Amino acid sequence: MKKTLTLLAALLLALPLAAQSHERPRVAVVLCGGGAKGAAHIGALKVIEEAGIPIDIVCGTSMGALVGGLYSIGWTPQEMDSIMHAQEWTTLLTDRIDPNTLDVNNRRIQNTYALWHAISTNEEGGGFVRGINLDRLFSQLLYGYLDSIDFYSLPIPFACVATNLIDNAEIDFHHGYLKQAMRASMSIPGVFAPVRMGDKLLVDGGLRNNYPVDIAREMGADIVIGITVQGEELTADDITHTVTVLEQMVDINCRNKYQYNVNQTDLLLQVDVTGYSAASFTDDAVATLIARGEKIARENWDNLLALRRKHGIDSTARPATLRRPIPQPEKQRRLEGSPLLGEKLIGAAFRFDNEENGALQLGGRLPYHWFAPMEASAFLRLGKRLQLHVENTIFPRGITSPSVAYTFYRDDMDYYIGGRRQLNVRYNRHSVDLLPINSHFRRYLLRAGLRWDYYHYDDHTLIRPGLDLGDLPNAHYFSLRAEAIHNSENHWYFPSTGSLIHARYAYVTDNFFTYNGGPGLHDISARWRVNLPIASRLTMQPMAYGRLFIGDEHPHPFATVLGSEWFAMATEAQMPFDGVTDIEYVDRNLVALRLQLQYRLMKNHYIHARFTMASSFSHFDDFQNPEDLVNLFGGAVAYFYDSFFGPIGFNIGYSNLLDKPTFYLTLGHQF
Repeated sequence: MKKTLTLLAALLLALPLAAQSHERPRVAVVLCGGGAKGAAHIGALKVIEEAGIPIDIVCGTSMGALVGGLYSIGWTPQEMDSIMHAQEWTTLLTDRIDPNTLDVNNRRIQNTYALWHAISTNEEGGGFVRGINLDRLFSQLLYGYLDSIDFYSLPIPFACVATNLIDNAEIDFHHGYLKQAMRASMSIPGVFAPVRMGDKLLVDGGLRNNYPVDIAREMGADIVIGITVQGEELTADDITHTVTVLEQMVDINCRNKYQYNVNQTDLLLQVDVTGYSAASFTDDAVATLIARGEKIARENWDNLLALRRKHGIDSTARPATLRRPIPQPEKQRRLEGSPLLGEKLIGAAFRFDNEENGALQLGGRLPYHWFAPMEASAFLRLGKRLQLHVENTIFPRGITSPSVAYTFYRDDMDYYIGGRRQLNVRYNRHSVDLLPINSHFRRYLLRAGLRWDYYHYDDHTLIRPGLDLGDLPNAHYFSLRAEAIHNSENHWYFPSTGSLIHARYAYVTDNFFTYNGGPGLHDISARWRVNLPIASRLTMQPMAYGRLFIGDEHPHPFATVLGSEWFAMATEAQMPFDGVTDIEYVDRNLVALRLQLQYRLMKNHYIHARFTMASSFSHFDDFQNPEDLVNLFGGAVAYFYDSFFGPIGFNIGYSNLLDKPTFYLTLGHQF
């Protein structure tokens, strides 16, 4: 009885406080969708807070759901500004994995295929991007709010909108998993995979309600401040690419409800987004859009203060539920391992260069389980050099993943001497690799095993007299091989820190022991590059590299040749050299030093200036007689743009080997 009386007294005392908390009107902020344009919401929120207007409710759609969801759990506009600028959006909006979390082999794969897609067998719907990186980011930013919760219980009550793709119904989220709701609200159809919830398949809420003022009213909002990033209505001339098509679809689907919601808004902040689209996620664009959101809010500063005075809101007023600190994990988890782990995958890549012209590569990986976890992979390269590779890898417990692979090559190669075409060779090559040692680590790769090669020559045509190779007989080669890589560079193509060491060794025979009755042949190649930052944009990159071929004979498949850059190698025996664009014969042994300066003009734009000197020779005894050495030097100036489809660039070079200027153009990834 005594406890009951105490409880009643506490309730009676709480009633005046509750009444007092509702004396002022409840203020809602509504944030519309718009992709990258939604960054403007952050700037506007900064000014609304400065004006002393408390925010009791937040509603949003698509990008508005992302900004609104973060704001509702306590992230400030200033913190969200930093978050927006910290993201690598070209990676975040794809399923590519942070390269620092991948082993060397999977870094190579990720930097080979411009387009790759994981084919999921789970309950997710179709979409080119599954949202792996978005999910990772949401898990970090929403830490502490990852369980199923009532969104009214958040520090600021929140709601967001999605669309059910099955019946085109609007789905309003007021409870559940916050991460899932935000992810569903921004799932652009055909771009991001839909979010499945029971019998619903959820996509971007902008298709039904891109500016959800009506939901804020239903949640009890007395005052609505709306921030919209809707641009001018598009004409036929404006709809020229995929992004504008999607924007037009959204505008058409929600135009009637949009105007209704605008009419329900007490203060509308219409951001000028001229010149920007939903895909404008560059650093400069994000900064400008945030600034424009702040600008429109400051232009309405008097209106914000007038609204506050009209409704009797004290400038010191705050929401009834005060924000609480955001719990932070001791260590933010990174998505580890391969982007392909446990996934079926297909990929495509394209490249063009002076030597080969166009080439297309299609690849895929299929994980399965027999007596142990396994993975079958294959790729097909179409172009002047045809290649088919099939491999099966076993993943037992341990540090090695044994594999067996078959590769077919169809090559049609032109060979040059002094810049003049001397020989054309057409042949088929069959290779089988058995690799009992196949270990992949984050910065290291080690492979060792056996290889069988068979070369079948269709034809070789002598273009100019003076180069006598004799007959090129069909031949078998058996070799013991080893390869080791250490790669701590921070970028696959344009590193500014770290180092790269890549070494290969092969003992070549015709019976695993001897070659033509004599000792086997030794094929050794290596390169070592170090990246030394000189300034924030300038990196010095010294590199030593070379190839040694030791033996009494020198079969044609192992002829040392010079060519263009590392990411355009035609054979394992090819070495790059500045000022050389075609495949040039040199002596069997080569040692070289290169000094390169790399300057980053702006994001993804690079200029290279480099100088290379080398010596080629037939035998080691030539070192004792400098006259028998062939000394080479070359230099080049290059420009590259690091695009989604791989490096796009050109270089202008010169070498004493050709004694003339050269021009080399390359587009696309290395493969």
